[in-house]
Amino acid sequence: MKKLITLSLLLACSYSVSAQYNFGKLIAGVEMGFDVRQLTTGIIPRFTPSFQMEVPFGSFAIGAGIGREYYRAYEYYVYAGQTIQKEVDGVKVTLYKSNIRSFNPAYWTVPLKAEVRVHRCQCVYLQAGLSLDFLDVGTPDKLVFSGAELPIQLLDSYKQDQLFKKQTTNFSFGIGFNLFRTEGFRLLARPSIIWSENPEIYTDAPKYIPTLRMNFGAQFAILR
Repeated sequence: MKKLITLSLLLACSYSVSAQYNFGKLIAGVEMGFDVRQLTTGIIPRFTPSFQMEVPFGSFAIGAGIGREYYRAYEYYVYAGQTIQKEVDGVKVTLYKSNIRSFNPAYWTVPLKAEVRVHRCQCVYLQAGLSLDFLDVGTPDKLVFSGAELPIQLLDSYKQDQLFKKQTTNFSFGIGFNLFRTEGFRLLARPSIIWSENPEIYTDAPKYIPTLRMNFGAQFAILR
């Protein structure tokens, strides 16, 4: 019980001290994030831009925003409308002429966050959040290869929401830092662990995939 009371007093003191350094009553900002693993494996990272609003309450803050997230090119087969007969190991088999098409899945993402600044200067903060991602079915696709021969007949066309989930949910936890700050402007950096729901429908991968994401942002105090 003593430890609990001591911890409560420390939190109360921290709250009162940090309130003196309040950045603003309403904050707007932009963020850009990328997955670190893609950079270390030589893949050009997929950047996730977003616009966010934040309302602080002393050391605490809640916020929401909207962003855009692209995935790497996804290839799939479609039936081209022709069949051929071939002899395989002395047996005649029917093969179906198919085309390979490709598109870059894109999601509109709505990040929701709660954070607490843990240092009296408010230069370090912990953030927990989730994002609701909605598939943009209007992403254009293209023909990659024509004339593939498959032993099964596929559909002659697929809608993107037949291949990717219409909506996914991702969870995150990160530690952020102020890189630069003036009275009404600050630059941020935040490494985060993201538990991303796998958007592919036809896959053997786990439902949630953990990744390390690096975020950089700029914030402006709209109301002070």
